[in-house]
Amino acid sequence: MNIILRELRANMKSLIIWSFAQMFIILAGMMKYVGFSKSGVDINSMLAGYPEGLMKAFGISAVDITKVDGFYTVFFLYFMLLAAIHAVMFGAVIVSKEERDHSADFLFSKPVKRIKVVFSKFIAGIFNILIFNLVTLLTSVVMIAQNNNGDGLIGQVTLLMVALFFIQLFFLTLGFLLGAVLKNTKLATSAATGIVLGTFFISILTDLSDKVSFLKYVTPFKAYSSVTVMFDHQIAVFPTLTLIICSAIFIVLGYKKFYSRDLNT
Repeated sequence: MNIILRELRANMKSLIIWSFAQMFIILAGMMKYVGFSKSGVDINSMLAGYPEGLMKAFGISAVDITKVDGFYTVFFLYFMLLAAIHAVMFGAVIVSKEERDHSADFLFSKPVKRIKVVFSKFIAGIFNILIFNLVTLLTSVVMIAQNNNGDGLIGQVTLLMVALFFIQLFFLTLGFLLGAVLKNTKLATSAATGIVLGTFFISILTDLSDKVSFLKYVTPFKAYSSVTVMFDHQIAVFPTLTLIICSAIFIVLGYKKFYSRDLNT
């Protein structure tokens, strides 16, 4: 428990910064919606002239963005991206930072097994992404309510946050694995961020061209459709199980690699 609290305190400043960044994106998105809704311009007709692939890539083709729920599903793509980067970087740093900060000799010389240390760090990571998820939820509900006659769409947004959590969990454990394998914090975070951005652009590419649509199975950003979750109130079971299984594999492989390596102090 002491290790969990230590990690939460050590990463509190970072979490606050990331949370404010997410709140800013949500605020900016809703301000843009207000601008659209008050402009008097038929946005749907204007967008009809854009290429279909481009519309699909940003989730615009399947929703009415003149309504707050439709607009929110489009911007959810960006909320998801920031959440993924936060999770993967936290996972990478939390494993490798003891060597970076030259505190490994202090932490691991105590009568505490590595598995307990690693497990405690992982639990701290879960708390971290849950808090980030909750900030996203509360901010979204408040901003939607302000532009939807007091209706924050709590049920729909909560379901979206459940889907988001499984994506966060995937990237948290992926970052953990990278931190264990690459050792160097800067290298691990760079690789982790690169993978997030790479899979994000793959998800967009699959909508732009049917020839590469098969790639949607290799990017977590295509695990869920925000439109389906928001309007059909459904979270796909198979992608959820896939993300959970992958997360379990990442954490086991990461622990095995971390357990067998020599720590630089």
